[in-house]
This record gives sequence, C-alpha cells and structure tokens, in this order.
Amino acid sequence: MPSDPNHASATGQAVDLDSVIGELKARIEARRRSGEYPDDLEATLDEHFDRLVGVRPRSSPALHDELQSALRELNQVGFSRARIDPASRLPGGRLVHRTMSRALSRQIDGVLSQVEQQSWLITHAIALLGEIASTIGDEFDTKVLQQLDDLQVRLAEQVREVNRLEYQVEETRERIPGCAVDAWYGQDQFTAFFRGGSDDLRSRYAELAKEFIDCEPVIDIGFGRGEFMELLTELGVAVHGVEPDLQLITSARGRGLDVEQGFAVEYLRSLEPGSLGGIVMIQVIEHLSPQHVIDFVSLAAEKLRPGGKVVLETVNPASLYTYARAFWVDPDHVRPVHPSFLEFLFREAEFSRIAIEYRSPVSDSEALLPLPGDDPQTRLLNENFERIGALLFGAQDYAVIATR
Repeated sequence: MPSDPNHASATGQAVDLDSVIGELKARIEARRRSGEYPDDLEATLDEHFDRLVGVRPRSSPALHDELQSALRELNQVGFSRARIDPASRLPGGRLVHRTMSRALSRQIDGVLSQVEQQSWLITHAIALLGEIASTIGDEFDTKVLQQLDDLQVRLAEQVREVNRLEYQVEETRERIPGCAVDAWYGQDQFTAFFRGGSDDLRSRYAELAKEFIDCEPVIDIGFGRGEFMELLTELGVAVHGVEPDLQLITSARGRGLDVEQGFAVEYLRSLEPGSLGGIVMIQVIEHLSPQHVIDFVSLAAEKLRPGGKVVLETVNPASLYTYARAFWVDPDHVRPVHPSFLEFLFREAEFSRIAIEYRSPVSDSEALLPLPGDDPQTRLLNENFERIGALLFGAQDYAVIATR
C-alpha cells in the first residue's frame, strides 16, 4: 500500500495511517512468533539508537534565542483596568458609582503603575541574566576551545617525543648482544646447519639420556627438535617438553611428543615443589639472562625431589676456540656461563653431587702440533704449546650433572 500522501491523492484513495501501522505491527509480531525477530528487538534497537544519537542538550545559541523571544513576549504584555459601569437603578446611584469609580481608579492606577514597574524590573533582570549567561558561555567556549587547541599541540609534541624515545629504546635494545631476535628463518634449519642432523645429536646425547633412568617425570626445557626427548621416551622415561618456538612445538607434536609452549624460569615457577624427577637443558642456559641463570638453579633445587637430577649442556667459555667458532654464531645467545660459576650455584643450592663433563673436543687437525725432538729446549716449548693449546683449543662444550 503506498505511503506517500501525494500518491494517495493522485489516485484518489485516502490513506488510513492507523490501518498501515496495524498491518506493520501484525507482520512484525508474526515474524517474531516464527523466530525471525528476537523478543528484545525493540529494546536492542533503542539501545543502539541511544548509543549513536544520545540525548544531547540544546546549544547555547538556541537557548539564548529562546530567551530573547520570551523577553519580547513579556515586554508586549499590557496592563489595563476594566471600566466600572456607572449605571444604577438606585436613586442617586449613578452619582455614587461615579464617585466610587474615580476613587477606585486612582487606587487601581497606582497599583497598575507599581505592577508595570515591577514587571519592567523583572524583565530587565532576566535580560541581564541572559546576557551574563551568554557572555559566560561565549568566554567559556572560547577558553575551552583554546585549551583544546593547546592540548592538541602538546599531545602532538608528546607523541613525537614518545616515538623518538621508542626508536632510541629499540635501537639500544638491538645493539645489546644476545637480545632476542625475530628471525625469518626456522630454528630447525639453523640447528641442522650449525649442529648437524638429528641422528648426529641422538648419538651425541645417548649416554647423557641414561642419567635419567628411574628419575621421572623429566622436564626438557628448550627441547629444540626433540632428540633428547625421543631418547628418554625410548628408555621408558616419562618426559614433558617446554619450548617458546611454535614451529618446533608443532613439529614435536607431529612426532607424538608431549610438549607445550613456555619459558624456562616462568614454567618452573608454576610447578609444585618436589614434583620433578629430572630437568634437562641442552644448549639453553646461555640464552638466559644472568638473573634467570641464578633463579633457574634455585628453582631446580625447589622443584626436584631428593635424588632428582639436573643435566645441562652449554658452550665452554674456558675455551677461546668457542668464541671464534661457536658461541657468537647464534644471535640469540646472551652470554656464556662459566662452569665454575654453575658448580658454585649448585653447591650453594645444596645439591648432593655435582659433576662437570667436558664434551665436543676440538679436532686434532686444528690443534697446535708439537715440535719434533726431545732436547730440554724442545720439551719446554712443547709444554708451553700444551698450555696454550688447552686455553685456545679446549673442549667446546661442558655438561653439568647435579643430583639433588
């Protein structure tokens, strides 16, 4: 049915608005019963409308115009008195009425004069209040706008300063050795390139894995590609892996390993005291900050039950060879951890037995060669070469095996 009144008049048909509204309500109710409309449709629409439009006060200019209009109407109000009819049917009544009329008129005129004067004073006072309010509003608006402009300028300056500081912080952060990097290459590929394939690592750590027989459950922190976890599983040792790299987690889960995302110190803090039988960290502790290294040993002592073990391997900073060939290859390394410092930490944490095992010897082809001959001078030179060789070409890694 057309709703345009012009269209209705053109066709000669009158539009029954109540009928149209009733039909619309019936259609809406039918759709609501069929489930097309929710029961709270109107309330929801009202809420959205209020949120979009809201109830806003009228502007100051509009209120001022309305006030001026009211004052004009008030000024146009006139005051008059009704004439007293002097007609009377009593003898001499007209004379009496005239006399009373003149007397009352003088009194009424005085009252009307006072009323008009008071009305003018009220109108004038209201006009003054309107002007004052308008002036205050204009001054307030001007000051507020000026303050907003000043705030925008200051905010823009502060945004520029914050951006500058963020850039400086980011630049400083990126200059710190060992700062975490967001690499576009995969950690799996990095490990394969610099440390070898999975078979090589399984062979390398097979003996270390046996340290955890009868020590379970074991947590492998920073499990990498999961070779150590696979060795423990084959030995029948229950092991759970924790690793921050999502790509490595996905790969490990695809091979059936029990792993989750997490970080060393934060994860250990979440565990119950004495709930672990073993903790393993292979080439991980050099990625931790000095404070986290200290915290790790303390947490390991708390979370391991008596007889539990910690096995960790890391780069050997006592061998200068590692600085040229191993340690600084990984941009995520923070700093090397000296074996003597770790031994000290485990002793202070009251571990009952601490063993240091030096691993990954440098190839003989890269070591210093002794001089031929057996004379005293040659023997002395060769002894010095051995001392230099021990410093330059010591074992590339070391393992700490600590028993609670």
